[in-house]
Amino acid sequence: MVNVIEAALIGGFIGAVIVSAIGILVDWRRVRQHAEERQRERVHTLEVRVLEQRHQLRQAAMEDAARLRDARFARLNQDARELAMALFDLERLARLLQWGQSADRAELDRLEVSAHARFESARAGLTLDPDGGRLTATFESLTGDIEQYKSMLQSHHVLVEARAVDQVVAHADQMEAQRAKVVEGIMAAVRETQSLLESVAVPIEAPASPTLEDPIPSSAPEQPRLAPRIELAVGSPPGEHSAVGG
Repeated sequence: MVNVIEAALIGGFIGAVIVSAIGILVDWRRVRQHAEERQRERVHTLEVRVLEQRHQLRQAAMEDAARLRDARFARLNQDARELAMALFDLERLARLLQWGQSADRAELDRLEVSAHARFESARAGLTLDPDGGRLTATFESLTGDIEQYKSMLQSHHVLVEARAVDQVVAHADQMEAQRAKVVEGIMAAVRETQSLLESVAVPIEAPASPTLEDPIPSSAPEQPRLAPRIELAVGSPPGEHSAVGG
């Protein structure tokens, strides 16, 4: 009888130990699950903050780039207008030169002075612009072509006075080719000026949503927002005629 009671007590004790152990295990698993959930929440919160920070950095970089681009466009726009007016002066100058002695010498001088004055007004800004230097080089090349055309006109006058008929005809063709080269060069320079302005005024594309794998953006320019456009008419300004052939 005593052994049965002892066995019952021992069994009850062991059962209580087992139940207690199970309770402890359940509590430990519950605590661990709560800890894992809190850890996941912390990780998620950190990821959200990182994404927000990267988005803010990207937006700040793009806003800085837009401000720099807009400032560049404003400077380039003004200089491009001056250069376009200088090119129109050269176009009218080339057209008047072909009239020879019947041309208005005072008007020729005025156009030449005006073209160079406008160019000098724009040259500093264009030279400092990373893409504007080629426009100044184009203008200087055009002035060289015009000087060559003027020299050919003087030579032609000498040939006419010498009554060298065959040479006069051949030289006239060369002069017309040089004049056409000058006019086409001026129109090409105007188109190049407008093309440069359009390349600066590039429309912006909406940035892709940042991910955790994206590198931290720097302050380097990405894609600036759309800047105002300028339309340069390919031809003479109001009140003047465009270049005409021979």
